[in-house]
Amino acid sequence: MTPFQRLLFFPVFFLLFVGITSCVSAFTLSSVTVTPQGDQAAGTSMTVRSIIDFSSAGTGTFPNASELQMSTDLVNPYWIPVLVLDGKETRLEIKAGEEMAIPGWYLSYASSQNVQLLVTVTGNIPANPTSKESLLKIQEVDSAKNIVSTAHIAMPEAPVIPLSTLSTPTKKPTTKKTFTPIATDTPASPIGNEAGIIAAIGAALLGMRRR
Repeated sequence: MTPFQRLLFFPVFFLLFVGITSCVSAFTLSSVTVTPQGDQAAGTSMTVRSIIDFSSAGTGTFPNASELQMSTDLVNPYWIPVLVLDGKETRLEIKAGEEMAIPGWYLSYASSQNVQLLVTVTGNIPANPTSKESLLKIQEVDSAKNIVSTAHIAMPEAPVIPLSTLSTPTKKPTTKKTFTPIATDTPASPIGNEAGIIAAIGAALLGMRRR
């Protein structure tokens, strides 16, 4: 290899190295907690808590000119971001809406420092959710608006509720109820009473004649 070729090889190799490392993601989605878990019906309130770590392998934790973009397909969402720098928490501005962006200079520190972003997003399951939609989507976008990397948490699909089988109503056999009459005391007939009185008078007269 000639001295000229050696001189040319170094900048070419350096540019190739820079091109490769610039496409390496500066963030890692290290933890995600979804409440409640599992498939949920439309309108259910959902909370997604995530922990985002930033690389300390390069010269800094995050490119100063880049941006961390977050979005969700939840309905009426709001975001609570908290920056954790070397264990010290700083709450950033709470925002409402489907998207939230964190400028790179918020996340850009020396590689010797420990940087995390705690993000909580709360919203409701949409009317017809699909797995193509996102509970949470995070993208690193460079200064040229190119997407460097993406992390995606899929939307849980709504539970399938089977239609209840309509059964043909069966006619219940109708039975005639026979009422048993309650026994009552029947009063004596007036005619019977008069006959008894006449008989008693006749017997008394007969006894008087025999005397």
